[in-house]
Amino acid sequence: VHSHVDIYNFSDDTWGGRFDAPKEMAHSHLGVASDGRYIYIVSGQYGPQCRGPTSKCFVMDTETKSWGELPPLPVP
Repeated sequence: VHSHVDIYNFSDDTWGGRFDAPKEMAHSHLGVASDGRYIYIVSGQYGPQCRGPTSKCFVMDTETKSWGELPPLPVP
């Protein structure tokens, strides 16, 4: 369980930098997708013991290094 997102650069095979994650974001079992600029985080579960799901969704703008909240899923 982490409170941040680590950054991996596929071009040069290195890890570098990190972004703090929103407090309300799930800790595990997240759905993740990217279009190159934005990283989308969908649902997931809180805590280290596979607790209940959340319907919260987030988007990170990798250019501005800022998080935004998306509309929640209708059902987690």
